[in-house]
Amino acid sequence: MASTNSSTTTLTFNTMVHMVTIKLSSTNFLLWRSQVVPLLQCQKFYGYVDGSTLMPSATIDPTTNDLWKQNDQLIMSLLLSSLTEEALSVVIGLTTSKDVWTALEIALSHKSKARELQIKDELHLMKHGSRSVVEYSCAFKSHCDQLSAMGRPVEDADKVHWYLHGLGHEFSTFSTTQLSLTPISSFNDIVSKAESIDILFKTIDNNAGASAYVVNASSFNRYAKPNTSHQKYKGAQFKGGNHGKQQYKHPPRCQICREEGNYATNCKHRYTKYDAHAEALANYTLSNDTID
Repeated sequence: MASTNSSTTTLTFNTMVHMVTIKLSSTNFLLWRSQVVPLLQCQKFYGYVDGSTLMPSATIDPTTNDLWKQNDQLIMSLLLSSLTEEALSVVIGLTTSKDVWTALEIALSHKSKARELQIKDELHLMKHGSRSVVEYSCAFKSHCDQLSAMGRPVEDADKVHWYLHGLGHEFSTFSTTQLSLTPISSFNDIVSKAESIDILFKTIDNNAGASAYVVNASSFNRYAKPNTSHQKYKGAQFKGGNHGKQQYKHPPRCQICREEGNYATNCKHRYTKYDAHAEALANYTLSNDTID
């Protein structure tokens, strides 16, 4: 049970052990350190591991010396309980919390730095690709959160730049517009706008697919060759030896591009999506800029 006084709250050993949830390995020293240091500082134990709280003389003050040793072994036990087997192999044979802390810093901090650089490289190279914008945003945020937990937070402007770069060509108009704003929108605002545009794009694609189906079906029914020579059609002419052969006064008009002499089933614009995306994106950006 914790005890409280006017200066600090003293936590039991079991409580402190359960507060350190991440086990130290060869790749997460900065993350692990970000958990342990605040805990040691709030209990006034950090001086034991950084060497600023010196051991009192056993000859001059044996009682204080015994208390120091007791606290030091408590801190050492806390550190050891938060290590993986890999990290434990680094501190075998050491007898003080300062020795353990120093050995871990020397052996593992440079590996954690390498992990930090790896995460930053992954952020630079991360692409939207075939994922939804929501999935891309979650992966991007996860990398940023890892860096923050390591004590290496990414500046908001850098987040915006890397995030927009990874969205790709389809969002180029949106990205260019956002980067030209002064001041640049916050990272959270950019993510929210990008996710909204992605939903808009999907809606346009779904509507275009449904429209193409309706247009193709109606075009086929309209221009299909009649099954009987006895049925009369509006606009048809029967002359001389062409009895039973349908002749149209006007050529067909494509219901997609509206050009004469062309069917919707053969229209070159049948599967074109980028123009619709660009128009929708321009309208979205314009409306948001007007509101801002």
